[in-house]
Amino acid sequence: MRLVHAGPYARYLTFDEPPSAELSRRLGALAHALRSVLPAGVYDVVPGHADVLVEGRYLLDDERLAHAVAGAEAVAPPEPRRFEVSVAYGDRADVSELCDRLALSWDEIVARHAAPTYSVAYLGFTPGFPYLHGADSRLTTPRRARPRPDVPAGAVAIAQGQAGIYPTAGPGGWWLLGTTPFRLFDPELAEPTTLRAGDEVRFVPAPIRPQRGGAAPESRGHPGAPVQLEPLLTVLEVWPSSASLQGAPRRGVGHFGLAEAGALDQRLFRALAAAVGAPLTAPALELTVPHAALRAEADVVAAYGGAARAALDGAPLEPGRPFAWRRGATLELRPPDAGAALAGVPLLAVSGGLAPLGGPVGHEALAVSGSTDTRGHVGGFGRWLRPGDVLANAAPPRPGRVAGSLPPLGHYPARLSLRLHPGPLHLGAAFAALQARTFAVAERSRMGVRLEPIAGAADPAPPPSLPSTGTPGGAVQLPPDGRPLVLLADRGRTGGYAVAGVVDRRDLAALAQARPGTLVTFTVPDRTVPSALT
Repeated sequence: MRLVHAGPYARYLTFDEPPSAELSRRLGALAHALRSVLPAGVYDVVPGHADVLVEGRYLLDDERLAHAVAGAEAVAPPEPRRFEVSVAYGDRADVSELCDRLALSWDEIVARHAAPTYSVAYLGFTPGFPYLHGADSRLTTPRRARPRPDVPAGAVAIAQGQAGIYPTAGPGGWWLLGTTPFRLFDPELAEPTTLRAGDEVRFVPAPIRPQRGGAAPESRGHPGAPVQLEPLLTVLEVWPSSASLQGAPRRGVGHFGLAEAGALDQRLFRALAAAVGAPLTAPALELTVPHAALRAEADVVAAYGGAARAALDGAPLEPGRPFAWRRGATLELRPPDAGAALAGVPLLAVSGGLAPLGGPVGHEALAVSGSTDTRGHVGGFGRWLRPGDVLANAAPPRPGRVAGSLPPLGHYPARLSLRLHPGPLHLGAAFAALQARTFAVAERSRMGVRLEPIAGAADPAPPPSLPSTGTPGGAVQLPPDGRPLVLLADRGRTGGYAVAGVVDRRDLAALAQARPGTLVTFTVPDRTVPSALT
């Protein structure tokens, strides 16, 4: 076993042997054992195809980590559990395309897919998605050239010599064979995933039925959540798929495939929470597109920050300064410049913090931070906010601090210099190329920031896609199109693109606030890094 650095706060535990079902069983057992013996501050242990990613809040000490690994390796892998998964082959399937690509009849494709006993390698991509060893080699085919946006929940699929099952509806690039009602992920459970690394799966052909399963119904507030009886805010207007409740990151859930979530600008979140008297365990309202209107149903103290304009019943508000929001008054948030479709990521905090009227969705053990994972249906409403949603206080309001003591808020430069640590693969040419070029922010979402090269020496050929591995926050992925992607809070917990470097987490808040067109350069930091992340 070797320890490979991925920035100051992450390590890969790598093994010099090819991927196999046996290796996956050992990696799964190692990751499970490590979660109970790791040093304080280590919060996520995520198995991949041939390694295990360890992430923490503190600078990771290699000697202490190696000692913990040695103890965990002595733990025997658990006996695999066995599951039968019924599949309606042909339902929503790529029948003609697969027959052409594989030069096989549909009946033979079904027979070859249903014959093996598969082994779960690890979970990733989306919550509960199992990567399965054991596929027939004749069914090997690359991913789709362009992912489709609407893979159905419960879709059984193949790509690149592996099999998998989509737990929930959403985009995906694998080829579809059919659907199953088998439930892979349930956010109402403390252990939300059905499968774990090392489990065995058999696919059993079944008739196509009108009712298809696999979909996760919208979550309800967890049984332990106090039902809030007093409405505080009503959402009147909001840009689609842009507003969610976000606060502290959700730690320790990467092995389920759940997102870290949390406010993209943690510095701004903490400053606003202190200003209005909200606990850090209670989220604020985050807008990836600053376009919303909300009405107060009760008096509350609030503050906003980030690249946006705000007005209360038409009267302009100052960023970072708490204000009294009276019952019946309407707050509007808009882009900072007239005609600007996109800007930074503003946050709106209120005294006591925010929660859905019935409490955050998902099991209490998963929803504890309140931050929303829209793919995992955990925290907040378990989805993006929409008009008509009603918010309540997450905790009793308490006094904030005086406005004069607030740190400066709302500084968003037109050029960013990001500190870059070497990636885990020691891709020297790619790492150097990132430093030699100037980029512009092209696209931004809660998953990551896409950069467009605009100046500097030509990039070397992008590294090939690799077996999926855990993805640390700030990882700079290099897809085939040559446009780097810096991963943020809602990143997939595993990914197959090569990682040339890892952006220092102290710089991720500024990058998340960068508008499209912001210029970005990379520099190698000195050896001075904080001993702990907040």
